[in-house]
Amino acid sequence: MGDVISTFLFQPPEEPTPIARSKVFWLETRLGSRIPAFYINQFPGRFTILYSHGNAEDLGMLYEYLKELSRLLKVNIMAYDYTGYGLANVANEVERWAFKPSEEHCYADIEAAYHHLTDVERIESASIILYGRSVGSGPSCYLAEKMFLGIESEKRCGGMILHSPFLSVCRVVLDMGFTVNGDLFPNIERVQHLGCPVFVIHGTEDAVVPFHHGQKLYKALPSKYRAPPFWAKNHGHNDIELHAPRQFIKELRNFLTLASKSPRLQRSARFA
Repeated sequence: MGDVISTFLFQPPEEPTPIARSKVFWLETRLGSRIPAFYINQFPGRFTILYSHGNAEDLGMLYEYLKELSRLLKVNIMAYDYTGYGLANVANEVERWAFKPSEEHCYADIEAAYHHLTDVERIESASIILYGRSVGSGPSCYLAEKMFLGIESEKRCGGMILHSPFLSVCRVVLDMGFTVNGDLFPNIERVQHLGCPVFVIHGTEDAVVPFHHGQKLYKALPSKYRAPPFWAKNHGHNDIELHAPRQFIKELRNFLTLASKSPRLQRSARFA
């Protein structure tokens, strides 16, 4: 069932959106796929956002937008393509059948990106904010849960932003009130185990992922880690940052201020 859902879920652009190769570097995942990524350094950015993009997007579409977001928020931003998306589709063309987009590849992709930040860029994990937009909420929730259920506390991120997230993939079509066998990205199960501030953004008129998905995810979070949400009134799935840019940036800044007060981040700053 998972393979059938994946076929309909993942809709990468037919052709990679152009991006200067000088802006891109390559990561190899634990599943053997090669994926492109870029890193925007905003000195002296206190936080680094690891951005997991939405469906039908790739790095070429996002670079200028994320460069401006980095400037406005004064944060570093790393973004990556999922296996089978953008330049990753070209890089793995010889073995394209083995490297189609999938839930498991998304998990391996975000792990490779996170390890690059902590092991290569030497970014303190407490200053990393996961940002998952739409489909990107799936790998982001997976990685966050893995950190907070694992024993490597020093690898735990400092916060997470969920932008137009879903409870799970099947629940977008039909919400049975529980996770069915073969469902993908069971975010609703995972957010209950998190131990960092989480900020949920959702448009009240979202026709792709209904608004109640964001509401239920917010309520499922441990109460002490619920940042005030941003319910974008009269906005949909893809237009919040376009039609309400000032409010969008203001809410993101408020969340970063909240995350900066985390005791763990303050401890890491003292010993840096």
